[in-house]
Amino acid sequence: MLERIAPDQLSWFAAWVAASAEQADGPPLPAAYDHTIAVLHPGAEPATSDLTAPFLGPSSTEGHPSDGQKTVLERILLTTTGPDTPACLASYDADPGSGTDLIITSTGPGPASPPDDAVSPGSPGEPPLDDLAERVSGHIAYFLVAGSLQELLYTAWEARWDYEQPVTVLWPADRTWCLSSDPDLSYTVLGCDHALAARLLAEPVLRARPM
Repeated sequence: MLERIAPDQLSWFAAWVAASAEQADGPPLPAAYDHTIAVLHPGAEPATSDLTAPFLGPSSTEGHPSDGQKTVLERILLTTTGPDTPACLASYDADPGSGTDLIITSTGPGPASPPDDAVSPGSPGEPPLDDLAERVSGHIAYFLVAGSLQELLYTAWEARWDYEQPVTVLWPADRTWCLSSDPDLSYTVLGCDHALAARLLAEPVLRARPM
């Protein structure tokens, strides 16, 4: 069941959003990790051998891995972390409504209003998502929720919606890794330890590169 994100997780994320909004080339993730791995989306290619200018674009699916890449990422993250591990998700809010100052955090109104014919994003017995979500705005807008990792990864999260609502930034509550798919970029970034980095780099479908 989804729940409200903890205040310390919200402030951790909001601090990164503020830093990123203030710098054109801000930190790619909310924390520094031993390894930073880029998963190239379809159509993206390395721009330089040293990755100082990460990847050429635009790709065919900016901001999103392919379905095959999502399947592999989901399998790796679930097996290395555990499906019931507490986690946090920030999803790109394409229509954040009124009030888009540099940084906004609030208890509502939650995610953008869905199209008139959209299915309800809630699950039976679960509070409405509007009552759970926090919002943060920087160079893009996000709404944030918490839950188990298996509830927040691609398969379960995307099944809640009948319109595009992406997994944009995802991390376990202990912050041992963090995934970011900025909708303006043609690659997904993961910060992680050596063991997880090795698994990512070993999967050809991910087209993973160290950054």
